[in-house]
Amino acid sequence: MKKQVRIYTLAILMQGIGSGAVMLYMNVFMTDYLLIDAALVATALLAAKFIDLFVSFITGPIVEKANFKNGKYGPWFTILKYGLFACFVLTYLDTYTLGIPELLRASLVVLAYVGYGGGMSILMIARGGLLQQMAGADMDVRNVISARTAQATAAAQIITSAIAVPMITFFAAYVGENHSYAVTIGILAILMVAGCLLMRSQAKIYDVHIPAEKRKAAPKVSLKDMFQSVAGNSQMMVLIVCMSVFYIAMQTFLAIQAYYFRNIMNDFNFMAVSMTIKTVFAFVASLFMPALGKKVGKKNAFILGLLLYAAALLGITFLGASSEYVFTFFTCVFTAAMYLFTSFGVNYFLDCGEYGYYKTGKDNRATAMAMYNIPMKIGFMGGSAIGSYGLAMIGYQVGMEITEGFVHSFMFIIGGIPAALCILGAVIFFFAYRLKDEDVAMYARENAARDKAVI
Repeated sequence: MKKQVRIYTLAILMQGIGSGAVMLYMNVFMTDYLLIDAALVATALLAAKFIDLFVSFITGPIVEKANFKNGKYGPWFTILKYGLFACFVLTYLDTYTLGIPELLRASLVVLAYVGYGGGMSILMIARGGLLQQMAGADMDVRNVISARTAQATAAAQIITSAIAVPMITFFAAYVGENHSYAVTIGILAILMVAGCLLMRSQAKIYDVHIPAEKRKAAPKVSLKDMFQSVAGNSQMMVLIVCMSVFYIAMQTFLAIQAYYFRNIMNDFNFMAVSMTIKTVFAFVASLFMPALGKKVGKKNAFILGLLLYAAALLGITFLGASSEYVFTFFTCVFTAAMYLFTSFGVNYFLDCGEYGYYKTGKDNRATAMAMYNIPMKIGFMGGSAIGSYGLAMIGYQVGMEITEGFVHSFMFIIGGIPAALCILGAVIFFFAYRLKDEDVAMYARENAARDKAVI
């Protein structure tokens, strides 16, 4: 099993490096290289995010209903490796020099974005499903694989941050700046393809082949059942609400972080230093915080993590304006706090899926795991809105004089509002989430026995 966990982790690392740079430069590429009006870019990306959110809701049912005869999850790695590669490159294809009209250029990016989002959602489900198949009902193995996933993801972020810009600069000298992005993303995407191939090799070992007659005899799960498995699962709804609140808090901070360095500190260049420090610290935190999270249990880890996250944000609110080093220190603190619970990853949603399967006898665990992406996307939209409207409410304008009153108001938006959201999420989770780790372990064992009976 150790060998298989290492291969799984390596695949996560390769997929992370391969996909990590796709979202980083989309806005600037659309405005500066595709020469699309900024207002149209904002409208196009907002439309893409709404479509992507809808697609995310249906990816679970898609995976559940497909259930190929040669495996439930493995075949998706084969399908996705080419589709995602195409979407990655299409996002940065220089359609301006091809003479394509502006609206169509924007539409092609929207299409690529939706393909990227939908493909990554299915990839997450397939990876989570493979995790469940590898670990079976063993909660310790599930937690180990999730922790390794968090570590590999953090390492991928460091590597992507270190190599993406130098690669773009290097290839610009040979193919021009307008093509260097597509070349860089394409080369990195090859690693994503290799990661999918590694996952497929693992799936051939663990992905269960169910004979046709057995599949026909298994309890039928309709689309209605799948949607009810989410809406009718009280613990799933609590988890989605609390995770969404957390991601809204996170994205509110990230949406206006650049304004802190540019307007409050007047040192925009330090933003790169600050983010590098935080990213490296994220990897260090991913090595030791999961063990603490496992010790206190998933529910307590989530509550404690949110409260520590809120405390760090309050530190930013009241002390962050004094120094960018103080600000960076607190970002490292909330990064460590985050790994208390995010290291469990999809396991929170898989727990809710096990609970629903145990209660209803209908296996909608793929649908449950699909919900893992929903809070992130809700957070991205909600956080961006709070940050943008917050700046407008306090009267921000380009080139304005930064007064002491503006600084206080800004620090409240970037730290105070997200802190309040995290505290709200912790309170809701404390009172409303009832799944205990030992109960989920029992549900998983019973469900594994059901699966074995079907096969």
